[in-house]
Amino acid sequence: MNTLKSQTSTIALFLMLLILLMGGMACAPEGDSNEVDSQVVDDEHEADQSSPASEEVTEPDSVSIEAAWLSSPHADAFVLDVEGNNNSCARCHAPVNWQPSMDELPESCFACKFELEDPPPFIAESDWVDIPCNVCHEKDKKDNIQPEYAWLEIAATEEYAEVTSPTELCQKCHNQAELPDHAVSMVGGAHSGYECTECHDAHDTVASCGATDCHEDVVDPDVPIAGHDGDHQLVSCEACHDADGLDVGPSEDDGIWRTNVVVFSGEAETAVVHTSHNIVLEAPCERCHFSNNPWGLTENVSTP
Repeated sequence: MNTLKSQTSTIALFLMLLILLMGGMACAPEGDSNEVDSQVVDDEHEADQSSPASEEVTEPDSVSIEAAWLSSPHADAFVLDVEGNNNSCARCHAPVNWQPSMDELPESCFACKFELEDPPPFIAESDWVDIPCNVCHEKDKKDNIQPEYAWLEIAATEEYAEVTSPTELCQKCHNQAELPDHAVSMVGGAHSGYECTECHDAHDTVASCGATDCHEDVVDPDVPIAGHDGDHQLVSCEACHDADGLDVGPSEDDGIWRTNVVVFSGEAETAVVHTSHNIVLEAPCERCHFSNNPWGLTENVSTP
């Protein structure tokens, strides 16, 4: 009997030890798991520290856009032609005011049977609305301006023409026109294929080679570039880098050297500032530094 009790006790003790041993083994993986999870968190933290979050792009608000527009040529576009009229000019200078003739209507209008009287040739400056937002952007039913591009083709019927790019929109007006002071900017050279808004702010239309992320370091005293120095501070980029062979000279208004074109108004010949959009790297000095140049510039220029 005692032997049986002894055997029973031994078996019970063995089972208790086995249970404790198995319990300890079960806890070990849990401890390892926590250790692994902790390592993953540390690795992720280190990754966050070494890889800063990407900067959020802040879209301009309506107040900023309006302020930019007010400083642009689009907010001050009143013109008169040589005869003192401007309705035909309004097609680009004030599309909301423009009244088309029957010959100027798009084909879609001819689905309806109607006749238009000849539009009045003159629009008073007090009625002139320049080029507001809805010329380039449609409004929704609550008069909210939509961000997508569109071209207000006929204001009277609020008919818009679809455009596929900012450049196509700009070219609705900035295109070939056989008119005085209306030289066309054909983009070529190094900027061929660029969208207009890659160089020009969409709302104030300002463009600057140095104010963009493209050419801000062209004037660097530590790495001098021929022509990019104090002697050429009043020389615009295009005056040297134009590839259209345009005339060059200082502006009477501010003395800055720019490219210009000769236009004819009646029998008069006038040089009008026209920014070349055909830009190349080569900048020949003899363009300005030639023999007997009218500005008294040195003929022989040494370049490094």
